[in-house]
Amino acid sequence: MPMAVADDTAPCRFFRVGSPWVMPKIRTSHSSAIALDEQSIIDFAQSFDPQPYHLDRNAADASIFGGLCASGWQVGALASRLTGEALMSAGIPYITTTQVNQLRWLRPTFVDDQLIAHIVFDEPTPGSPVPDCDSLDVSVTLKDSNDQAIAEMTCRVAVATDATI
Repeated sequence: MPMAVADDTAPCRFFRVGSPWVMPKIRTSHSSAIALDEQSIIDFAQSFDPQPYHLDRNAADASIFGGLCASGWQVGALASRLTGEALMSAGIPYITTTQVNQLRWLRPTFVDDQLIAHIVFDEPTPGSPVPDCDSLDVSVTLKDSNDQAIAEMTCRVAVATDATI
C-alpha cells in the first residue's frame, strides 16, 4: 500500500483525498531547523510573556539567564509546529495536536539558536477527538544546533485514518 503523499503546492501541507498510508517501520523522525531572531523573541514577549529577559537585551544580560532568551511558551509553540512537520516528513498524515501531557523546559533558548524537533512515535490507537482520525502518542526532544536538549514534550496527535482529510 503506498504512503500518503503531502500536497506541497498549498501554503500548508494537506494530504490528498483517498491516499492510503502505512505506518513507517522507523518510528523516529526530525524536523528541519528553525531559528529565533531577536525581533521574533521580543514581538512574542510583548504580546504574550512581557518579562524583562524576553524584552530588553540589557535587562536580559543582567538576569539569571545572562542574555535575551525566548519565552518558554514561544518555544512550546515552536515545538508543536516542528512536531507536525517532522511527522509529515515521516509520511504520517498529521492533522493536529489534541493533547500535551508534559512540557519541560531544560535550558533557555537564546537569539539565533537553531531548533530541531527529534520525535519518537508509537502505533496509532483507534479513536480521536477529531472525526475520522486515530491518535498517535509522540515524544519530542527539542534540540539546538549544538545537539543540546532545550525542551521535552509528550503529546497526542490526531492522524487521518485514511488520509482523506
